[in-house]
Amino acid sequence: PADAPSFAPPAPPPAAGYAAPEAPAPQPVATMPVEAAATGSRPGRSMLKWLVAAVVVLLVAGTVAGATLLLTSDSGDPAVLAWSPADSVAYSELRLDLPGSQSAELAKVMKAFPGFEDQAAFPVKLSETLDLLVGKASDGKMSWKNDIEPWFGGQVGGSVGPIPAKADASATRFVLLVSTKDAAKAGAWMDGLVKADTAVTTTTETYNGTTITVITPPDGSIKDFANMQAAYATVGPVLALGDVTSIKAVIDTKGTTGLATNAQFKEASTSVSGDRLGFFYADVKAIAAGAESLAGQAGAAASMPSLPAFLNDWTAPWVAAAFRASNGAFVVDTRSPHVAAAGAPKNSESRLPGLVPPTTVVLAEGHNVGESLARLKEQLASDPDLKDAVKQIDDALAIVGGFDAATGWMDEVGVAITRDGDTIGGGLVVTPTDAAAAEKLLNQLKAFVQLGGAQAGITVEDEEYNGTTITVIDLSGLGGLVGGMTDGAVSAPSDLKIAYAATDEVVVLGYGTDFVKGVLDARTGDSLAKSQRFATALVQAGTSHASLFWLDIAGVRDFAEGMVPSDMKGDYDTNAKPYLQAFDSLISTQVPGEKIDSGTLIIRVTGS
Repeated sequence: PADAPSFAPPAPPPAAGYAAPEAPAPQPVATMPVEAAATGSRPGRSMLKWLVAAVVVLLVAGTVAGATLLLTSDSGDPAVLAWSPADSVAYSELRLDLPGSQSAELAKVMKAFPGFEDQAAFPVKLSETLDLLVGKASDGKMSWKNDIEPWFGGQVGGSVGPIPAKADASATRFVLLVSTKDAAKAGAWMDGLVKADTAVTTTTETYNGTTITVITPPDGSIKDFANMQAAYATVGPVLALGDVTSIKAVIDTKGTTGLATNAQFKEASTSVSGDRLGFFYADVKAIAAGAESLAGQAGAAASMPSLPAFLNDWTAPWVAAAFRASNGAFVVDTRSPHVAAAGAPKNSESRLPGLVPPTTVVLAEGHNVGESLARLKEQLASDPDLKDAVKQIDDALAIVGGFDAATGWMDEVGVAITRDGDTIGGGLVVTPTDAAAAEKLLNQLKAFVQLGGAQAGITVEDEEYNGTTITVIDLSGLGGLVGGMTDGAVSAPSDLKIAYAATDEVVVLGYGTDFVKGVLDARTGDSLAKSQRFATALVQAGTSHASLFWLDIAGVRDFAEGMVPSDMKGDYDTNAKPYLQAFDSLISTQVPGEKIDSGTLIIRVTGS
């Protein structure tokens, strides 16, 4: 449409992938110096407030820019990465210019949301509301068309520098990088934004040919950050905002020696392939070491115990995550190196979805649980600081045959929540590797309850259900005991019953008998696995894995809507429900690998 704002995506650097550009870096563009301004009469304003305002405006504008570029953007590496300092311990980016396939893929997802059904009319809708959005974010002081669109390049990146060696907030390093189409205009925009705030003073300095504007807040306005120098500069194709040290680090990269050249970052970034809307990276080892150092200082002063040494064996060197649109859904892919402490990877198809009712709205489960618990116990017992606690647990479980007798028979273990109309149920569901061992444990626990619970008013009864014995433990008698101990301030439910059953296929323990019966019925009848919505989502997430999480967003939302107060229902139906209805379900799987562990989280929308 003629009245829609035009966007020109930034030209991609010549090198493919997340590699530093080989062509000479663009020459730095100096910002216009800003005259120092005396502190004015607006004590409520501060450096932190204007910086937050700038970030909000950029993100709002960036989101809209990305949407407007929906049908026109090209693929390319983010300019904000090339200029991020190589020693960053955390990095995140938003590709609001929608690279490669993301323009078409995002269009498919967004059709589920109000106002996005007709993609051809999308720019017109944005053109009508864009100035309003940016105006609100800036308190009416600027507009998208006149102030931001002329220079904004559609990419936003942020990084955090090395953890300070001492607990000093002013030593924290961070930088926000925004790609530009016109660096001079971007610098002028920032100059005007800061100059409009008379509560701060600004000075300029030149570093390697680039002008850095340093902002000083009013005395005492930010106590914990009194020694921090916030600054900004336009450097090559990016606008950089952060502390002075980080701004100088950005300039030093020259766009060729930034984070993209860091060997560990290369490994992390290449572990997630394909176009994406966002990316996150963390140097976990460096962050953990820095945090441990800071905690050690605090602990030495306060006599705090140190963290268990065994945790080091479970800490992966890095973690990476990418956010994208794919096949009518939002997808988050995670990667991290496989740690030896977790044992050899074992992935398989989940059996529990075929053993829980089709009304299951939440299922969280993991595989090889008994084996994993045994390995964890061994690791804990090898830690001098924890071995005594492990022995105490072992001694306590001796009454049922020991730790292995209590957990060794467990394969898949899951927690399920069901919703049938207004009735909520749930419990623990386990597939046994040794059904006889599971039954023996349950019989022992049943005997203990019968012997020790009679005086407390606890009763135990068995009932037959389609050839399976369901044991019901009635805890209603605890009501009087609890009330007496608390002088009536706390009362136990009047109909509190726990039921369990064990078969060769499944061991189930739940609240009341309905959930247990639903699990027993699912073995030969309808189950979650036979639900088309779940089955479709599972195929997309991956059928072979080590753990699974399922959330029926539509089912939970429908139940929660019945709890909305009547005086809020009108506002909810108008402003929230149309958008929440677009979300259908969430599914997540974890797949350990020989070298790299992978995770997939998928948020599906209606109609996908």
